[in-house]
Amino acid sequence: MNRYFAQGTLVLLLVAAAAALALHPTGVRGQATPPLPSTYTVKSEDTILSIAREICPPQATVNQMAMALVRANTEVFQPKSERRLPVGTTLTVPDLATIMKTGAAAAQRQFYDLWRAEQHYRAGLALERSKDMFYAFTSYVEAAKLGHGLAQLRLGQLYDSDMSGFVRRDLQESMRWYERARDQGVKIRNPGTRAPRGM
Repeated sequence: MNRYFAQGTLVLLLVAAAAALALHPTGVRGQATPPLPSTYTVKSEDTILSIAREICPPQATVNQMAMALVRANTEVFQPKSERRLPVGTTLTVPDLATIMKTGAAAAQRQFYDLWRAEQHYRAGLALERSKDMFYAFTSYVEAAKLGHGLAQLRLGQLYDSDMSGFVRRDLQESMRWYERARDQGVKIRNPGTRAPRGM
């Protein structure tokens, strides 16, 4: 009798525990998702990926969050100046629906293209500093094809007047790249300046 009573008591305890869990879940799934902030203020050492990781909602991937931030803040993230993401800049954080408009796979491809463009551009700067114009030019072209505004500007400058003598002057090609850079929001100041900052 005691054995049946003990078993019945155990069943009741299990049922009660299950009911308690249903009413007050302790797992992540049961917790309310914190609302997204409407803005984010850039801190020292912040990058687009670190910001995306910090504020990414659980429904989205980091790449989806990053691409949504880029689109919501084109004036900040568009590579049109050497100094990007200055500390104290206020970024607009899009809502969840906007973040999820781009699928995870598409966001991954798009962010990879942005990353590749930046790497090609920085490689071009380093190669040009070391006087390796053949590979510097190739790196700028690869970055420019991926939509990197500063790489497009540099190609415009090189076709306009390459002081190293590697690129033959071609004003039509120069204007084409200047226009593409301008379309990206890059300010074309003083075409006589032939080298980007840091050269």
